[in-house]
Amino acid sequence: MKYIKFILLFLVFIGSILYITKKGAKEYTDTNAVLKNGVVFEGTVTDIKRSHNHGFGVLSVNVSNSNVNEFSKELKHGIYPYRIKGKKAEIYLPIYIEREIGDRIKLISDRESIYYKGKKSEDKGEVYIITNPSDIEFAKENSIFNKE
Repeated sequence: MKYIKFILLFLVFIGSILYITKKGAKEYTDTNAVLKNGVVFEGTVTDIKRSHNHGFGVLSVNVSNSNVNEFSKELKHGIYPYRIKGKKAEIYLPIYIEREIGDRIKLISDRESIYYKGKKSEDKGEVYIITNPSDIEFAKENSIFNKE
């Protein structure tokens, strides 16, 4: 009898984990649906600012090619992972791998992807809606667009 209670408790635990994981994945997908907006731009990294919160940072970019001249839309919950104004852009994301000023980037919003080509590495990362309050605050405090 004692083993049956343990097995039932274990099954409820596993079921709860599966439910929470599925629900979280759906919320993530729903939140990032707004990134399917056709924005594509590329350029050269001109500045890198890192916070002390899990490597979150702001990449400043000189835009060399873009399909939009300006993008700075607001969201009810969170912020877009990029802003563009003319030949300047910012990208907000965790910066885990060594990035350097001079790296080339290409951001394709529909794919939720950013491609890096630098002196030390060439790789692909993800972009997503920023919802962490401390990351949002860091992005706002370190934005080049707030200094204009």
